[in-house]
Amino acid sequence: MDRTMRAGAGKEEIMLMEAYLAIEDFSIVHRALDVRAVIIENGMKMAFVSVEMTSLPAEEIEAVKDRIVMETEIERENIWVCCTHTFSAPHLLPDFMLAENDGIAKKEEFRKALQNAAAAAVIKAQNRMEAVTPRFGSSYCDINIARDEELEDGWWIGEHGMGLVDHEIQALRLDNREGKPVAVIFNYAIQSSVLDGSVLSTGGKGVSPDVAGTACDYIERCYRKPHPVVLFLMGAAGDQVPVKRTVSETFVKGERIRKDRHEEGFKICEELGRTLGDAVIQAMDSSRQISVEDEVRMERKKITVPGKMMERNLHNLKPVKELKYTENGDVETEIEIAAIGEIAFLGVKPELNCITAAAVKAFSPYEHTIITTMVNGASKYMADKRSYDRFTYEAQNSPFAKGAAEILMKESISLLNEMHENRL
Repeated sequence: MDRTMRAGAGKEEIMLMEAYLAIEDFSIVHRALDVRAVIIENGMKMAFVSVEMTSLPAEEIEAVKDRIVMETEIERENIWVCCTHTFSAPHLLPDFMLAENDGIAKKEEFRKALQNAAAAAVIKAQNRMEAVTPRFGSSYCDINIARDEELEDGWWIGEHGMGLVDHEIQALRLDNREGKPVAVIFNYAIQSSVLDGSVLSTGGKGVSPDVAGTACDYIERCYRKPHPVVLFLMGAAGDQVPVKRTVSETFVKGERIRKDRHEEGFKICEELGRTLGDAVIQAMDSSRQISVEDEVRMERKKITVPGKMMERNLHNLKPVKELKYTENGDVETEIEIAAIGEIAFLGVKPELNCITAAAVKAFSPYEHTIITTMVNGASKYMADKRSYDRFTYEAQNSPFAKGAAEILMKESISLLNEMHENRL
């Protein structure tokens, strides 16, 4: 006999201070930045927390978890803090970049605002816990493309890549007793980078949750009150980008050529966000009920992979025909899995390429495997072997050496098999 699953969801805006935004030259707010939380309880209680920021340092992840643990009964190990990876959000900059004491004080205010938003979202979710029926659905969405493109100078980020693309949306819908969605967790392989690098025609940059956040807002508004909370988890998008971006960049004989469409980027966000949102709704509408006989199970495993040196100044990266990678010893990373019946969420910190996730999905014993990156931290890219041979952006901008992704892939499949075999 199936258990009774309970779930609750909450959303809270991150209060932004103009003085701190100005440090990174943000001059307007296109859309607010939010924290969303979904708590699921079925024997074990866990929380998905999605933060609309580029990334969070390890110590900030732990600080957010501290607040969540303090406010709820959820164990630290059962909390996933994930960033949506929008590039149009302020960063929690290191103190050495905030030379003036005033800058450090402003950062501390922003830290508190972020932690308060996370705590408020989780408290709302905790207070709204109710019996739910889980449903799983998938759909197709083609607003992402392969970004690795071969130029005369070498491989670089482009708009006409011919590599593998994952157009699948995977969605977990949680319905209340009336059959209305309380929460939706969806996964898609896209970086929220429509506005990445864009500057307004009058100067300054715009704060925005970009395409993923726009899609979440759109889906939530499509349902009558009380609106469901729609939480985005970024898939293996290391070599995937939105099909349209505000800034296009290429290299011709070593010269960087950029074109910025400025404010038009906001329209692109709205267009692609709505397309993505409609595809998620299609996945929700076609979803099927899943069994909750098994309790929520969570596992984690630390693995060791080869590391390499990486260029710290991203402006020095460029397409090349030859490059010598410098070894940098072994690096430890972690695989985390949250299994809900025949659905397995597999979370890692590094951004994976599409082919790595495709292999894990193909060999996973679970009916549905959802690969999520930037879970409980971030550690740049972990590209596949071919990317290192091509000297792609992902390979250059990585602390991991060739072969790391393949080790993570095999270890992920092994852990998935072990968990599936040991199901109660």
